[in-house]
Amino acid sequence: MSPHPAGFVLGALALGWSVLAAPPAALSDSVQPAAQDMPLAIPALPLGEALTRFGQQTGLQVLYSPDLVSGRRSHPLSGRMPPAAGLAELLGGTGLSFDLRDGMATIGRPQEDAADVLPALRVEGRPPQSGRAASLASPDRSVGRTETPVEDLPQGLSVVTRADLDQRDVQDINGALAYSAGVRPIDYPGGQGAIDVYVRGFRQSSDSVLIDGLRSGFNPYGLEYEPFGVERLEVLKGPASAIYGAMPPGGAIALTSKRPTDQPLHRLQLQGGSHDRRQATADLSDRIDAEGSLRFRLTALSRRSGTQVDHTPDDRLYVAPALSWSAGEGTEITLLASLLDFRKMGAEQSFPVSGTVLDNPYGRLDSSLFLGYPGVSSYRSRTLSAGYEVRHALAGDWTLRHSLRHSRSRVGYRWSSADSGALEADRYYRFGLQDRPKTSSTLLADANLQSAITTGPLRHSLLAGADHARYRVHETRRHGTVADPIDVFAPVYGGPYAWDEALLNDLTDRIRQTGLYLQDEIAAAGWRLTLGGRLDWSRTDVRGLLSDSVPVETTQLDRAFTKRIGLAHRFDNGLTPYAGYATSFQPTSGSDAQGRPFSPSRGAQIETGLRYRPEGFDGLFTASLFRAVQRNLTTADPDHPGYLTQTGETRSRGVELEARTTIGDATDLTAAYSYTDARVTRDTPTPGGTDKTGKRVASVPRHAASVWLRQRFADGPADGLTAGIGTRYVGATYNAANSVRVPSYTLVDVSLGYDLDRLGPSLDGVGLTLTATNLFDRRYFAPGFYEDSVFVGNRRAVLATLSYRW
Repeated sequence: MSPHPAGFVLGALALGWSVLAAPPAALSDSVQPAAQDMPLAIPALPLGEALTRFGQQTGLQVLYSPDLVSGRRSHPLSGRMPPAAGLAELLGGTGLSFDLRDGMATIGRPQEDAADVLPALRVEGRPPQSGRAASLASPDRSVGRTETPVEDLPQGLSVVTRADLDQRDVQDINGALAYSAGVRPIDYPGGQGAIDVYVRGFRQSSDSVLIDGLRSGFNPYGLEYEPFGVERLEVLKGPASAIYGAMPPGGAIALTSKRPTDQPLHRLQLQGGSHDRRQATADLSDRIDAEGSLRFRLTALSRRSGTQVDHTPDDRLYVAPALSWSAGEGTEITLLASLLDFRKMGAEQSFPVSGTVLDNPYGRLDSSLFLGYPGVSSYRSRTLSAGYEVRHALAGDWTLRHSLRHSRSRVGYRWSSADSGALEADRYYRFGLQDRPKTSSTLLADANLQSAITTGPLRHSLLAGADHARYRVHETRRHGTVADPIDVFAPVYGGPYAWDEALLNDLTDRIRQTGLYLQDEIAAAGWRLTLGGRLDWSRTDVRGLLSDSVPVETTQLDRAFTKRIGLAHRFDNGLTPYAGYATSFQPTSGSDAQGRPFSPSRGAQIETGLRYRPEGFDGLFTASLFRAVQRNLTTADPDHPGYLTQTGETRSRGVELEARTTIGDATDLTAAYSYTDARVTRDTPTPGGTDKTGKRVASVPRHAASVWLRQRFADGPADGLTAGIGTRYVGATYNAANSVRVPSYTLVDVSLGYDLDRLGPSLDGVGLTLTATNLFDRRYFAPGFYEDSVFVGNRRAVLATLSYRW
């Protein structure tokens, strides 16, 4: 690589300049000449972090766009050499160039017609071949809205990259999270709509899922997340309210949508497999103008498929166009839109424990059993979303970021549900119907300022911002009755049913949330102190009619302050111990027996951990120990039957171990283990009711572990073959009363891929992948909606994918 000078287009450095300042003494003194030999020692790291160390060791200011270095990794650097030679070696194989002058190194893309060329420098190392194992996912910009290396975060973080999703051929968000420590997704064949995931023992809802830094919304049944449209997925474990507002103490699940790429991307796929699955996808990105200031991306998916459940489709249409514009120096604008239309089942699918985890005199229930009314039970959702992101570099190293998204959703939901999920006479399942159409609209916006400031020996990364959310939903509900129960061992459908004449309710909810947040990440030598706080205001209005035409008009006002403090120290040997404390809150709808609105639930967590990134080895290893509590939970009011009171409390504590590493040039390994002791620590049951105090939280296993190993073969008869195998263990779980134990299980997943260009040049860019989840077709379960019910897990599914990339 021959570095090129300042001829790069500065618009390529849009999205905010990142300034990695030298130590303060270096800033005040004259910068050392670029030709003077200096001792440099930088291991192979994510490129942004390597440039940070380079700036610290040389006293140079290093300027670059965060998007320019995202996903790239540096070569190791060791020895005495001029900074220019060191920087050239550091950037070897990345395709990037630099301009070094006046104590400043500017990183950019080479310009073919540059008039001035720096002296050619010999660079050791070669660019990674296309078959090389994907490098470690360790983003320069974390889920916390700041460009913080993973090691410096005072909280647990799990990252799932696009390469991970492709390697395992992930089909839903549950599958994306299956190999992350401390995360417990509840499998629900046929699709449950609303996300059902536990993080560190706390149940996550749709409002704790972020898309491109904004809350995904408030409508759980209208929200779905298409993994094919996701570039990366991150789980920030522990309270995230100090940055994002109202959320459970388990943390935040953050999705990043696919964006236009700097280099052309063209990929088509055809897929088929179990349950008569037929799917086609397209992922296209390229420049619109010659300079590359205007770029587009189009992601699309069309699917027609059945599921393991009878009478249950899994049909989907997803289209997501995106456009990026480098609008002059220091400004980047990205437009993002999506259409998601899906059709699934409308049955609740809470199987009785009799015939699943408990014996039934008539045998075992078939996992394909449909607990609804074919042709009536249905679930259809259409969501249209559009928004933008703007990043603009201001004077004095300040960067302004602003994002906005508006979405509209229409849900048709005819639901089949039971009163208890129990069987009559050991074989008859009785259920009712509910018609609950819903329309909703959501507006989300965020604006923040970021800057890097030096005060004496301290370097500050400041973040100050405000966000606002508006949500409106209109929903009606009508009950229906089905005359005859289902014989679960010989189901016959189609008996008489009828809808009630009167609506159960007709309600319109409006939610408004506003938050102000401030965070300072203070660095000195190897130390980093994180201080953050946020003030939130929330208003919920409910208007409409309940049963018997009872009018409802309620307004609930909430206010909360949340905070975050953390400390990390990075040693030269790659070890980084950290500790942190954070709080959270969630508004709680409803009122007590005296008509007083409920206060928000409150959460708090203390965590300590150790991260290790060894020098000269592509790996990141994390161990964390945490204790989290959520208070002000609603429980039964013993003095006023039928009402609730806020005296409940849940405590979760545990250990998490996670490792991600690349071994050699062709092997990837991901491993995770979690021990979670989640219990109800305070409950107030009604007389004769069950006291859950001391009981384990439903659906949360004490032990869980996973390993995924991927090997790329580049020599011999197996050249072009990629093989992956994964194992997931989930320990035993219980229902809420701890009266039903759901056994532990172990699942095996495999993946085989082959580059067909090895068979001849005419097949260049063609690949074939075969994946199987739950390879040995293990039957497993999770606690269901009712005390005496379970969900049946996903049986074996085999998919074949033919792809073409050019």
